[in-house]
This record gives sequence, C-alpha cells and structure tokens, in this order.
Amino acid sequence: MSSGEILKTEGEDSGFDTMPRLYQPLMWVLCMALVFFQIYTAGFGQFPPLSQRAVHVGLGLAIVFLGFVRFYSHADGHQKLARISDVVFAALAIAATVYILTQEIRITESFNLAVQPLDMALGTILTIILLVAAWRTTGPALPVLAIVMLLYTLFGQYIPGTWGHPGFDFQYVIEHLYLGTEGIWGTVTGLSANLIAIFIIFGAFLMATGAAQTFMDMALIAAGRFPGGAAKVATVSSALFGMLNGAAVANVASTGAFTIPAMKRLGYKSSFAGAVEATASSGGQITPPIMGAGAFVMAELLSVPYLDIVYAAIIPAFLFYACVWMSIDVEARREDMRSFDETELPTRKEVLALGRIGPLVVTLAVLLFSMFSGNTPTLAAFYAICTNVGLYLLIGIFHGKDIKQRILNLQKAVIAAAFGITGILALLVTAQVALSLIGLTGSGIKLSEMIVSIGDGQLFIGVLLSMAVALILGMGMPTTAAYLLAAAVAAPALISLDVDPLVAHFVVFYSALLSALTPPVCTAVFTAAVIAKTDWWSVSLVSIRLALMKYLMPLFFVFRPAVLLEASAIEIVWSLVMGLVASMLLAIGGGRFYRQRISLPIALFLGVIGALVAANQWWMDVIAILVLTLVVVTQRRAVWLGKKAKI
Repeated sequence: MSSGEILKTEGEDSGFDTMPRLYQPLMWVLCMALVFFQIYTAGFGQFPPLSQRAVHVGLGLAIVFLGFVRFYSHADGHQKLARISDVVFAALAIAATVYILTQEIRITESFNLAVQPLDMALGTILTIILLVAAWRTTGPALPVLAIVMLLYTLFGQYIPGTWGHPGFDFQYVIEHLYLGTEGIWGTVTGLSANLIAIFIIFGAFLMATGAAQTFMDMALIAAGRFPGGAAKVATVSSALFGMLNGAAVANVASTGAFTIPAMKRLGYKSSFAGAVEATASSGGQITPPIMGAGAFVMAELLSVPYLDIVYAAIIPAFLFYACVWMSIDVEARREDMRSFDETELPTRKEVLALGRIGPLVVTLAVLLFSMFSGNTPTLAAFYAICTNVGLYLLIGIFHGKDIKQRILNLQKAVIAAAFGITGILALLVTAQVALSLIGLTGSGIKLSEMIVSIGDGQLFIGVLLSMAVALILGMGMPTTAAYLLAAAVAAPALISLDVDPLVAHFVVFYSALLSALTPPVCTAVFTAAVIAKTDWWSVSLVSIRLALMKYLMPLFFVFRPAVLLEASAIEIVWSLVMGLVASMLLAIGGGRFYRQRISLPIALFLGVIGALVAANQWWMDVIAILVLTLVVVTQRRAVWLGKKAKI
C-alpha cells in the first residue's frame, strides 16, 4: 500500500482504531512526536542533517512496525508472535537511530573512522529493518531490487565481463550504508526528512479540514454540465487531489470511489469509467504547484530552485489534461453520454460560500505567496499549515460549530499524516539504499553506456531506449521511487547525448510514471478496475488511449523543449499551440470520432500525424494544422448538411 493510500483514509487504513488498546496511547505519542517534530523543524530551523534524518527515520520505523497491524495473521498464536516481533523491530529501529545521534560528531568529523562491532551489528539490523518496512508499506518490488543490489555489491567480483566489479566486503558495505553520508542517511532520506514529510502533513490537515469535499464540489460545478460530465469531473477532481499527494493509486481510490460509480450510473461502460479515473489520477504527479514528492526530488537532483521545476511542468501538465479532456469529449459525443442533471450538482452559492471556500483559498494563497516570495518550500508549508489550522478553529468558534469535533478531526489528521510519512519514508530510504549501491558499484554508469551504445549515438533511439528503461524500472513502484531509479540510470545516458539535464530528467520522470497505466504492472489501473468491477486489461487499453499525450510528452521535451519554457516566448507559445493540435489529433484518432465516426485507417493516420508534431519541423506543423482543419471542417459541414463525412 502506498503512502497516498494511507493518507487518503485519515489514518483508518492504518488500523489505529482496531489495534490492541495497549498500543494506542504509544502510537498516539509516536505520531504526535513525528508530526510535531517535522512541523517544528520546518518553521524554526532544522537539526544538523544526520540528527534530522535519524529522528525522522527512527520515529517513522517505530510507527510502521507498531501501527500496521493489518499484516498480522488471524491465528492467535501467530498474531501474538507477530506483535512481539514488531515490538522488537520497533525497539531495534529506535536503538539504531539513537546510536547515530550519539555518534554524529564521530561520524561527521573523523577522516579514518574505525568501525566497531556495535556499528556493524546496528548497521546490519537497520538495513534489514528498512527492507522489511518497505515491503510492508509498498510491496515487494523495491525491497527485492535493494536485495539484488546488495548481493550484486557483495558478489559482483564473480560476474565476468563488463558487469563485474572488484567486489566489496561486508564490513565496507555496512560502513558505507550506516556510517556514511551517501548510504541510508543520503540525499533522498534528507528529502523525506526535510521537504516531503511537511507536505504530507499539509495535505493531511487540508483534507481533514474539508478540502476533499470542496475539491469534489468545485469539480462538479466546473465540469458536471458538459457532455461526459461525470468523466470530466473525475479529470478535474483528480488534478486537484493530485497536486497535493502526487500518488496515482491514492487518487484513484479516493476520487474514484465517487466518480466511477457516478459514471456507471449515467450509462458509461465500466472499462471507460475505470480508465478515465486511472488516467486522470496518473496526472496528479505532474500537476504543479506541489506535484507530490517528484518536484522536490528533481530539484534536489538537479540542484536547481524548486520553482524552476514548477514553472517547467506547467505546459506539459496542461497539454496532458487537455488531451484527456478532448478524448473524453470525443467518447461522450460518440456514445451519447449524458451529463449530470442540475439536481445532481451542488449550487455555486453553497460551494463558494465564504466560510467554506475561504479557508482553502487563503491557505493555498499563503503557500504560493510564501514560495514565490523566496521562502523555502518547507517554510511555506509551515505557514500554510498554521493558516489552515488557525482558520479552521477560528471559524468553528465564531460560527458556533462543534469545536470538540473539529479538534478530533485535527487529531485524525495527525494520525493520517504520521502514517502517510511512514509509508513514503520506508520507500525513500530503501530507494536511497539501492541508489547508493548503484553508485558504489558503477552499475548505473554501465547501463547508461549500454543505452548509448545500442542507440549508436542516435538521439531518437536513445530517447526511446531511456523511456523503455524508465518504464520498466517504474513497474510496480510508487511514483517517487520509480523516478529516482530511472534518474540514476537513464538520465545520464540522455545527458551524454547532449540533452539538457532538466529535459533529461523530465523525460525519465514522465516515462517512469507511465508504469501506472502500462501493462503488465499498472497499479492505478488495477485499483480503478476493482472499483469499476471489470477486468483490468480493458481498463488499461482505454487508459493508454486517453493518455496518448503523456506517452508523447518525453519526445516533446527533447525535440520541442519550449514546452518546458526552455526557449523564447514566441517558441513557447507556438509549441503550446502545436501541443494542443497534437492533443486534438490524438483524441480524435484514438476515439475514431469527431462529429461522426471515422474509419480505422484515417484514425491511425491522424494519430501518426499528431505524434509527428513532436518532431518540431515547420512543414510537419503545417501538415498537422491542415489535417486537423480538414477533419473539423469536413465533419462539421457534413453534420450541418445531414450527410456522412467522407473520412
């Protein structure tokens, strides 16, 4: 289960209410300690890096082992043994991290660190605990990869040829992971402890104070009256939710619980209803300004300001959702899908009431103003959390609301935030372990060189190979882990082909995220198919058709970098226009319909022309515009005359 899934349920999926009563006070203390530690350090200054990360990891791992009780066996004997083992794991995790706190000066200031037996024991234990915690919270894919990298690091000297290496003994590997700044306590763990945790807390408080229903009602008002209204509501609401948590599976589970049944009730096919939700939710990670954890990770890896990533992501996200919107419109008109009735929609007066929309708008305004004023994202999130909680309580006091219930909602937000942090914490720290070993063994460089050599220096082939590698590495992985792994091996290959580093990272970022929709391991599709009560394969096929622009965007990044604002104003505007032309061609070709049905050969032709827009050739742009104009004019004229169009 991803961190987003935990977050969306406000702690309910954690099993907090059903865990043994002995655990609940302890869990409440741990959750409070973790959340308020993150809030305090966000607002009043962080501890030294090693201390900040050790406290973050220690508290987080303790919550994972004491709180995720749904993993226990139903058999009483096994359940008791599992509880005992979890207490032991939690105690060992805290001991291993407290030890780091006591040894910080020795670790950071010693040039020739003498490794002691206790170092080895605690380092080995913490590494094992991290793998178990990641398995519990995110599934087996990432821990298995980390184990493979550990074995490769220890026994690579027995592998002949290019992929072999001189080998590293066990003591050196544990020293590297536990007592170094590039292992467990490396950059990615720092991101989790500094940036990502505070934004998970922000999202949890925002949801607990009513943002979830407000977002849904805003989507209903914005899109409910259009053809295919329920599907467009799913698109808008998923974009709004995705800006906060950046987790495709969580978005499907939360917004899909409403939108998929609504679409089916209005006559939409189950496969289409599931596909719309899966596709729209997969765009949450690419939607500014928050973009889940991906934007923070990319900014850190590229050593650029966070806002540079946000600015660059605006046009690609807009083009993705424009294509999804157009594809839904095509499908709705072809299948004559009805929109919501007026009686099924909330009123503008109700949704836009100052007491309801005001706190949300003010909170987001504080966040954005603080970020754009030059404050760090961490400090901006701190100000936004204080604003949100303060307004929530003040409105309750002045409007005679149930203050006790509001305080209970905030308590639930603390639980949700803590479990959200711990879910992604285990993922990120395990990814840091894998990445540090990839760097130690040089395997990332070897894979990058292989991509370049297979492509024979051809940029187009290199881009396709990098996309394929990123997609494969992303299968079964949560968003952030997928991007981190892809960035370690595929981005350097693109950079060696003279691709701008920002462009290269956006290519692998988008490519890794495609795994949420692409068989055989497409987690967003699986979730949507369960809610829609249909087979996942049909949902996946429709999802791919709706998300064609997302599959095309990596090529846009390389050959039309203006979509990332890497060009003059004229080039940026022209690339935006051509992106919309490509989106419309892909939507019409994919749906085989505009105002009338289109034959399969013509639909394929339109899809090819739309894809070739990425080539950034003026003559190709002219052809695409002429083809789109011909389709629109011919079909509209045929409908007006009551005839069948000749395409």
